[in-house]
Amino acid sequence: MQNASNVTLNGRILMTIATLMYGIVPPFVDLSQTHVFHPEWTAHSRMHMVWLLGTNSSLAVVALYFLWLRKENGMFGITLAGILGSCVYGGFMLSAATISLYGGALSDKGGVPPIFGIDANIVGFSAGLSILLVGWFLARAKTA
Repeated sequence: MQNASNVTLNGRILMTIATLMYGIVPPFVDLSQTHVFHPEWTAHSRMHMVWLLGTNSSLAVVALYFLWLRKENGMFGITLAGILGSCVYGGFMLSAATISLYGGALSDKGGVPPIFGIDANIVGFSAGLSILLVGWFLARAKTA
């Protein structure tokens, strides 16, 4: 049986993976012809996409700082990293759930292909949210 400090460490590692998933992966995917440089996107849409990427990546840096470098604050860093990640993943889930209200789409023609018939965004962001929540739960383990 693992002691609480090992469980907390494993939780922080899972939270780190989930944070990197929203902070690093999207810029690599979205700074491409499928998103920011998509020929059919308007200039203003491109600006909003770059803003979103910058905001989410900045939030990931803040989350990682408090998760790893400010551990002396106890649960504060873990909680803050969990809340920030939940906001990012929750924002995606809200936008996906309300697509019909604003005429959106999960992907454009020629974009990222589905995974096992499911939109890659749904797969990736659902996995990231799940990893974050499991990690957050584990990271909050009480140390003896």
